[in-house]
Amino acid sequence: MTLSNIYNQMPKRYLLSLLGFFGLFNAFLLRSNLSIAIVAMITPTIEKTSANTTTIIPAAFNWSTTTQGYILSSFFYGYAFAQIPAGFLATRFGGRILFGGSIGLCAFLTLFTPLCAQSGSGTLIFLRVLEGLSSSCIYPSLHAIWSIWAPKTDKSKLATFTFSGGYIGTFVTMLFGGVIAANSSWEWIFYISGLLALAWTIVWFYVATDSPSTHPTISHEEAKYIEDNMDQAISRKQTIPWKDILTSLPVWAIIAAHFGTNWAIYTMFTELPTFLVKSLGFRVDTAGVLAALPWLPVAISVYGAGFVSDKLTEKYSTLYVRKLIMCISFIVMILGFLAVTLLDAKNRALIMIGIIIVIGACGPAWASFGVNHLDVGGHYAAVLMGISNCIGSTPGFIVPIITGYIVQNPQLKREWNEVFIISILICVLAIMFYTFFAAGELQIWASNSADEYQHVLNNPISSRDISEGSGLNEKNIDDLTDRLKAEIHDENNTK
Repeated sequence: MTLSNIYNQMPKRYLLSLLGFFGLFNAFLLRSNLSIAIVAMITPTIEKTSANTTTIIPAAFNWSTTTQGYILSSFFYGYAFAQIPAGFLATRFGGRILFGGSIGLCAFLTLFTPLCAQSGSGTLIFLRVLEGLSSSCIYPSLHAIWSIWAPKTDKSKLATFTFSGGYIGTFVTMLFGGVIAANSSWEWIFYISGLLALAWTIVWFYVATDSPSTHPTISHEEAKYIEDNMDQAISRKQTIPWKDILTSLPVWAIIAAHFGTNWAIYTMFTELPTFLVKSLGFRVDTAGVLAALPWLPVAISVYGAGFVSDKLTEKYSTLYVRKLIMCISFIVMILGFLAVTLLDAKNRALIMIGIIIVIGACGPAWASFGVNHLDVGGHYAAVLMGISNCIGSTPGFIVPIITGYIVQNPQLKREWNEVFIISILICVLAIMFYTFFAAGELQIWASNSADEYQHVLNNPISSRDISEGSGLNEKNIDDLTDRLKAEIHDENNTK
């Protein structure tokens, strides 16, 4: 079977999910490359010669732990700041251009990372802020896409499979980043990730479309299936109910869960390579491989939980399923953090198991609150994602800064324990708030009167427009009127 036949026969919503998977894969390559590269940038290397002598090569940069914290956090300044405007733009203009454009622009900026690093920490921080700004539309635009493309029965599977691409991207970065830095140079971590993301951007704009109605090769059956299984029609309402959204407890429950999950993720995401090298004594390349291990389970768990969610919602209420998965996820996460905190640094293997448990448990949480925007917000899911990701992304810059101040001596594990204890407390508060205030059904403010609706499929689909079999559009009516007038005129002439 040729690639062309596979493309034509593959359901287009699944193809879009696959493209989204690789989109987030590349987005997280760009986001996580500095976390592993900075270890090589600040660590002296030992080079052995043929004469059995060793030479210590100084580190490329002599940044303090506080400066490192600001550098690692800088991506999230711009990223968090622009989330709400990004959600508004995604709601108004759709997700295709914003999703592809965000990743493409960030990839282009990433290619300049080595040059900016050589110019100083301030220049590097500025570049990372720009990269964060350019990446701000990624998640809101994905929710805008799934609010149009995802049938109710496939919603969790499609969204969580796409989400899992980000964790696979982190896994690959951590796995190969240390190897690249050890055997080539840290600069190539940025060059390779930037070029891969630019290549994906070209494919995305060539293949993806804004909606089922504009896809040139979608089947009539799939188009009808998507329309018939949407939670609600898409609103044409021009005003966004900001007051209702910002005073909605279910929305704030999503924000709390998003914040708590991301706190755990970014604690490991930004600090794990440094923790493994400085506190547990691993080599840079070994630390890269070990730092990669937890991200594969989380990629599997986020999709697995999404699949299970869709199955459970066939028997139980959406709210029950969302809360059940969230509680299991956070309880396991808290227990993992507790184990890492209590273990001594010499128990390196057990600490790694605890870290894998923490990160792996974050996946089901994303399969719950990460889809909950679509449950309660419908067409406003992109706006909700923008708001929750704005607040939920703040751990991306809070965690490295706090860690930089707390961990003055990275070799001492007891200083790292304070970081882990803070994570436990935040996770406890987040799951309590979500359990009390979450919702699973479309909220009143997300519903509009019937005359404000339009169906997903309101444009021609190649030569197989469903209006051919389901009704008359405006052009059909005009043509019919002209034909009736002509027939009446002919009859009058005959008489």
